[in-house]
Amino acid sequence: MNILHYSLGFPPFRRGGMTKYCIDLMIEQKKRGHEVSLLWPGTLINNKTWASVNKRKTYLLEGEIECYSYEIVNPLPIPLMDGIRKPKEFMIQKEKSVFDIFFQNNKFDVLHIHTFMGLPSELIEAAVHAQVRTIYTTHDYFPVCPRCTLFHDGKICTDDHACADCINCNRNALSYRKIQFLQSDIYRIVKDWSIVKTFRKKHNANLYSAYEEPLASREIDRDKQYDYQELRQHNIELLEKINAVHFNSQNTLNVYKRYGYSGKNANVISISNGAIGNHKKIRNMHKPIHFGYLGPVTIHKGYSILRKVCDRLWSSGITEFEVHMYTDAEKAPYLKCHKPYSYVELEQVMEELDIVIVPSECDETFGFTTLEALSYGIPVITSDHVGAKDLIENGKNGYIVNLSDTMLESTMLELLSDTDIVRKMNQYIVDSTNIKTIQEHCEEIIGLYINGGREGRK
Repeated sequence: MNILHYSLGFPPFRRGGMTKYCIDLMIEQKKRGHEVSLLWPGTLINNKTWASVNKRKTYLLEGEIECYSYEIVNPLPIPLMDGIRKPKEFMIQKEKSVFDIFFQNNKFDVLHIHTFMGLPSELIEAAVHAQVRTIYTTHDYFPVCPRCTLFHDGKICTDDHACADCINCNRNALSYRKIQFLQSDIYRIVKDWSIVKTFRKKHNANLYSAYEEPLASREIDRDKQYDYQELRQHNIELLEKINAVHFNSQNTLNVYKRYGYSGKNANVISISNGAIGNHKKIRNMHKPIHFGYLGPVTIHKGYSILRKVCDRLWSSGITEFEVHMYTDAEKAPYLKCHKPYSYVELEQVMEELDIVIVPSECDETFGFTTLEALSYGIPVITSDHVGAKDLIENGKNGYIVNLSDTMLESTMLELLSDTDIVRKMNQYIVDSTNIKTIQEHCEEIIGLYINGGREGRK
């Protein structure tokens, strides 16, 4: 099978869970004898209709495993998680003939799309015209939310008032010129300069903390509201055209349906990556008990709720616990901060932990942290907004809690009062929790390429 993946690009320039998943899946597909290529959105020249697809140097995925690399020159803008200021700039029509010729010259069987960012809709139309099977994996909520996370003003976005809230939520989005710079060859060179990292860290820290005026107190630009509605409808229609939409959790499918997606071509399949293996074992618990929080210090990942709960426990005299983090944070007597880690250091990280807490306030499509912890035999406390809660059997290998800090507190208090519960959960994980590897997941995805399109497939 000749498989074309569409993602944001290759490491080290592109990082994160989506990039790792895409690369690891391509490696596994290549090992199975399939041909794989990556098409990625490159330099943004202007907001005109022209574009081209240029073949680039073959990329070394792993060892001697290679894949073909194709760049879309002058694709649509890539906002990442910074939002969209002018929706019409993200619906510019490109010359379909460019993509028709691309599919004529390359006999692909499958187009596997991992993001809508930078993606001209004409690419999908050309694939359909060439009878190339199309698959979309939902790594985020970008098709229905310009900020990707459906989280703003310090809380989850359950009602955007028909996109009226999108105007204020995206008011600090980058300009077209700034996005051009971020998609330029120059930025690829300077991205890891210390001054650029400092600016990016500060920008990311403020991304979810800005106060938003209440809707009733501000005048709404109806034209701009309609533009955001049009962009969302445009993306929903693209989803409906795709042969199979791969949702990595039931939570993700439910959210997309909330915004108008029909679900007729939906398939729910949990995911994995190449770092996941079966490392389950009976563990020796630490004294005091070690909780692990592996996310960033941001509101949307639930850090504030975790701190509030831990502060309350500590001030009430319950002090037999530590919280281990892998980033800098404001000091607390129970907090142990470590340097950020890489996947090759995951085993050492997990050796420090007894329970992992994933308290996200935003709707996460999946969340590899849950699967990683389970793969080492570690129970997980996860919020009910985390897609990977599909892997949790409540009370057996972890707990699913709502966003109430009192529920998280009572759960942590129960475990601190009876640490034997943690031992029993560890035993259950070792005996009964299946850890899906990238090899197993690759087989599921190949099956989806061939037979997908039926809602509810697991």
